[in-house]
Amino acid sequence: MKKKILLLCLAFTGLISFAQETTLDKISKETCEYLSALDLKTLSSKEKNMELGLYIIKLYTKYEAKLKEEGIFMDLTKGKQGGAEFGEKIGVNMIKFCPDVLIALASEDAKSEEVEEVTSAYLEGTIKKISGEELYTVEIKDTTGKTQKLIWLNNFEGSDELIELEKKAKGKSVKVSYENIEYFSPKLKEYIVRKKITKVEFL
Repeated sequence: MKKKILLLCLAFTGLISFAQETTLDKISKETCEYLSALDLKTLSSKEKNMELGLYIIKLYTKYEAKLKEEGIFMDLTKGKQGGAEFGEKIGVNMIKFCPDVLIALASEDAKSEEVEEVTSAYLEGTIKKISGEELYTVEIKDTTGKTQKLIWLNNFEGSDELIELEKKAKGKSVKVSYENIEYFSPKLKEYIVRKKITKVEFL
């Protein structure tokens, strides 16, 4: 008799759990399956984010009506932020179904960041000139004799020393780390790529 009661309780609990499955749960499970089938090792951090973002948007479109019934929606008026907020809801909910996959995803992202940091671009040479009014441009004559122009866009390690030296910085040997950024040039009417200084070391 006790066994029958126990079995009935278990069955009832199972039915309640099934009935309580939300649309967010369905999306989370499908996303877990998608990530499990994805070969994360072959994708960069940006590629993974793009693939995952597109997949979550696809699922949102699929379950949009049900999500709205449950009071969940993606605020498209916020642009990327709206998508990120919805993605965070999915990510938190996925912990219930595939924590191991999320750990693997986070681990791969950390590795990608480490590789990017190690392989960051830099050049060595001497400072030729620092010029500009609203925006400083630092000209470096590199070890091959070529003049490289880099933009001083924000605070970076070594910037305080450059400020202190001012015109006396000319002729100083330096190692400059940089990253390529894209911005729109009103003069050229097109997007161009420039080297943005991220660190300066005096040699």
